[in-house]
Amino acid sequence: MRAREKERESRERRLEKKAREQADHVALEEQKSALGRELSTLRLAHNKLAHSYRELLEKRKDSERFVNDIISSTPETPARPDTKAPETSLQDELKEGKVEELTGGAKQEKSGEEEEELDEDSMEWELRNTDSVFSELSELSQDFVDSVDQGASIRSADQFEEILSQYEELKRTELVDTARKALINRVVELTDDRSALKLEVTSLRETAARVEGRMKEKEEELKRLREKLETFQSSDPDASLATSMRHFSRSEMARVVMEKNQYKQRLFELQEAMRQSQTLRATKEERLSEERRSSVWALSPRARRRELYREIRSHVWGTLGKRQLHGWSVPLANTQPEPQDVPVLTQLRLLDQRDCTAKCSVWVVSGPASSSAVSVIDPARPNTVLDQFSLPPTAPALCICAVPPVDSPGTVWIGTQEGIVIHAASADRGRCLHSVSLSESVHSLCSQGQVIAGLGDGTLAFFSSSSGWNLQSHSLMPLGSNPVQPIRCCLAKGGRLWVGYWNRVHVVDINRRKFPVSERSEQQVRFLCAGGSGVWTSCRLDSVLRLFDWSTGRPLQEVDFAALVTKSLLELSPLQISSLAVISSRLWVGTAGGAIVSIPLSISEAVSIPYCSVATAQLCYHGHRQAVRFIIAAPQLILSGGEGYINFRIDESDGSVELFQATLQRFERSHMIIWQNPSVPVPSAAL
Repeated sequence: MRAREKERESRERRLEKKAREQADHVALEEQKSALGRELSTLRLAHNKLAHSYRELLEKRKDSERFVNDIISSTPETPARPDTKAPETSLQDELKEGKVEELTGGAKQEKSGEEEEELDEDSMEWELRNTDSVFSELSELSQDFVDSVDQGASIRSADQFEEILSQYEELKRTELVDTARKALINRVVELTDDRSALKLEVTSLRETAARVEGRMKEKEEELKRLREKLETFQSSDPDASLATSMRHFSRSEMARVVMEKNQYKQRLFELQEAMRQSQTLRATKEERLSEERRSSVWALSPRARRRELYREIRSHVWGTLGKRQLHGWSVPLANTQPEPQDVPVLTQLRLLDQRDCTAKCSVWVVSGPASSSAVSVIDPARPNTVLDQFSLPPTAPALCICAVPPVDSPGTVWIGTQEGIVIHAASADRGRCLHSVSLSESVHSLCSQGQVIAGLGDGTLAFFSSSSGWNLQSHSLMPLGSNPVQPIRCCLAKGGRLWVGYWNRVHVVDINRRKFPVSERSEQQVRFLCAGGSGVWTSCRLDSVLRLFDWSTGRPLQEVDFAALVTKSLLELSPLQISSLAVISSRLWVGTAGGAIVSIPLSISEAVSIPYCSVATAQLCYHGHRQAVRFIIAAPQLILSGGEGYINFRIDESDGSVELFQATLQRFERSHMIIWQNPSVPVPSAAL
């Protein structure tokens, strides 16, 4: 809190400083206007001075022309003997001009015609008074001529000094004009700075308002937490101990956080299940008698579930009939031809024996949230276990992915609560080859040239292999904003990556984009399956499957499975899609109630979009007692895994004694259902 207060005080000081700068800016604007008025006054004075200067130049030219005319018209005379200094007076010039007058007159008589042809010389002879200048001036007294000569020289000197002073003033005016232009440029810069400061002040005020609001929220939250802490300390005397005395390890905290998230997710699922089952429960209560209803509620939860299974079997026999195809129901539409290439059930298995001679293997992760066990089996001999080992209790597994060999042998990557561990795919599987700790848990993994991991804070981590896997050097790409959610599904294909985050799909390629999958903002995209040129998607707690175009993300089809499963299996559980896969031109759907549905897709050489029709859907009579955890493909085989096994057409009741046993029966333990497919499916990366 002290750090936040200091940060707020520093921000207030910065705002005050910017306010003072803005006030200085306003003062500069006022100074700019005053300088503008002064500049207009200077311009007017400059124009007047320039006009006076031009007039003076014209007068000076006239005076010089007049003096030159006088000098040129006055005859040359020798200097007077009493003159001491070599100074030239107007009288001497006139005397000298008289001699020139006499000699010039004689020359004029000889070349008069030539002088008249020149325009400039003729104008000068017309202006000159050659006949009267000497005669007029020679009659004047010597004192008068001296005074006139002295006055002319004084006036010319004064005018010349005045012209020089005006020229200097004109130069200063030019400097003022240069300064004026520089001042205008500076004013423009200050105006731009002022606009930028205004925008910055506005944004800072908005930021300050948001920060104040968040501070108030944090203060209220802090008060609530303090109250809870005081209540907890009053109820638990050990809570007041120091953290170092409680002996909480990082693994314990991670396990607690993971269990909390699982319980929270389970709570959401149960709430949604309650809402979906209200209508079905009302219908069932009207149908059942009071006596039977009371007898059912008198039994244990396991007995109630077995009673429900009996009702489902009766409903399956009455609705779907006796016909079946290799353990699958006949399509609902009778007009449809009998489907071809139906997967054939080959085996059911538990994780029992051990054998290390197989080449192809399937890795299965099982166990509670506190610990994870990995079983490696041979799909061709599913009753044998090739290898089995446990992960450290500090790193329970959340996802698994097979990485094909690039520069090194094939490996299996396991995402855990603390990071990623890598094991060899063949020999010495139980030994950890590499591991890396990340800041967030890893909830999804996919591989295409590089390994992409979806983290718990809505971030993608990219691991590349140039000369071996360097797990410490990886790049991150955040996708989400608050509140964040884990990235639980990724799909890489053809240099493009699809990522499910909240209710949207983010497409990561050259042109990064995103589009919504569901209109409900609280939904979460959980499954992405590619088939042909389309992608099937599913959201958590949603019974609707949606098909999108792989290249453009355009929605193509929506399929609701609620009516299909309810019609076939009554209310086995509220319909939630728990697994999804596209294998051998079929869409495989596993539900939270343990049912498995397979629908043929319309993928061919002519049609690449994997459309499907509910009328061709087939229900598998072999299912699990709880959610279908995975559906994957192996060479020539298709595998599903989940807790327990059930045949929806056979009654497995063995008496009332078994109903109250505390231990799990064989049919209630984790099972895998294995089908053989005539076509060759592409192995899944989750093997």
